[in-house]
Amino acid sequence: MEKKLNNVLWAVALEYTRQMAELMDCSHWYWIGRREDGTGPVDTCDFDGVYFFSLEEMQVVIDDLPKWIERYGSKEAVAEEITSWFDWWLGDQTGGAETFDGHPLLELYENRRQRYLRTRPYINLEHWLMGCPREPRKPTLDDELRLLKVQRETVKELTQRYREARTLWNVFDNLTAEIKALTERKERQDREETERMKQTAAYKEFEKVINDFQ
Repeated sequence: MEKKLNNVLWAVALEYTRQMAELMDCSHWYWIGRREDGTGPVDTCDFDGVYFFSLEEMQVVIDDLPKWIERYGSKEAVAEEITSWFDWWLGDQTGGAETFDGHPLLELYENRRQRYLRTRPYINLEHWLMGCPREPRKPTLDDELRLLKVQRETVKELTQRYREARTLWNVFDNLTAEIKALTERKERQDREETERMKQTAAYKEFEKVINDFQ
């Protein structure tokens, strides 16, 4: 009986997934933690590595899709509004210069999925689509703790690399010099690669076609 109920749930989830992928114009998706043998959670689904929806959020969208289309004018407009919801809670919600969910250090150390799992939005998707006011989200103690831990790891990494006797400004100058040198190497490498490409038969044929067209 339990296996049959699980099969029914999975079939329902797949249909919601199909319709959500169509709405958001996504070509790839997978349910996080779901195993090939058909077991595992039906909790969060990854769409193209860009959007992450729970089954409940998909139900909010798909079950009331005619209502959302009436409100926003088209399916494309609904999808844009959902994208705005993602941009809102993955971006700067504080309304000022100090950001936490969108802090550059957190962007470097946490990928989009990690940020999603750590910081669910306080305006859920249904209320967003209903037009809930978008007041700036105040940073919490958890936000500040996350940022401090990342800052500590950054300092630890740099001190191990440049030794403890260096000041932070010494480290900054060293990094600036290394970035400049590496940038110059990359620019030189790019120029050399471009020149090699120009010598290929395929490029010469392409250049001929362009010239003939002009």
